[in-house]
Amino acid sequence: GEPGHADVRAMTAFAVLDFAGADAASFLQGYATADLDELRQDSALPTAFCNIKGRVFASGWAVGEERRVRLVMHRSVVATIESELGKYLLFAKSELTKPKGNLSFAAEASADAVALPPTGWFATFDTPADAGHGAFADACAAAGFVAVEQAVSQAFLPQMIGLTDAGAVSFAKGCYLGQEVVARAEHRGEVKQKLRRYRCQGELPTIGVNVMDEDRKAGIVVAVGKDVVLATTRVEGALTVGASRLTATDTPG
Repeated sequence: GEPGHADVRAMTAFAVLDFAGADAASFLQGYATADLDELRQDSALPTAFCNIKGRVFASGWAVGEERRVRLVMHRSVVATIESELGKYLLFAKSELTKPKGNLSFAAEASADAVALPPTGWFATFDTPADAGHGAFADACAAAGFVAVEQAVSQAFLPQMIGLTDAGAVSFAKGCYLGQEVVARAEHRGEVKQKLRRYRCQGELPTIGVNVMDEDRKAGIVVAVGKDVVLATTRVEGALTVGASRLTATDTPG
């Protein structure tokens, strides 16, 4: 393949965390933005986890049932998930583990595959080797789904990075950590920053860098794919990041 962005990323960009025990799903229901009463085995729920201020520290997918929930998240935020949720797990009847098996992604469904909306891709757990991580990261960016990485963890409300548009936030479920802030921002419609999709001319940026409108900061890069950059910005139109030029294509969703 051509050198460049795929080489920069680890082959295993994503990781699996298992919550298992009597109250696995009901425990997580108090933290996930998705309604885990809708958990299924064959199709994952896009979801996010927020801190008390409503800022997303991790996002990805949840799949499973009451006694066992698997989360697929970016590998860089695993330690954050463990420390943030670990504080509360002391009181739960379930525990958090990192499964030994590998994780593979594919554009086609297979026997044990789990759908990962809104990407159109599928995950298979406990595979002989990790596969498809880079291509799946590209598919997430193309679909406008931000799987939060550590560089932008705890920086944005779900609305600012398109997670509400991606179906990752339920406004009908009961309380979860950060919910009041997220709901207030939604109902008042006062989120000024918005996820936008850009074509990049020049070198692809890294996640977490500032996007500039001439000499003013206009936003932050939150995801990078093969031919797309997702940035949360306050303004429309062309912007720059480093020496590269970003041209808006359309807003995801």
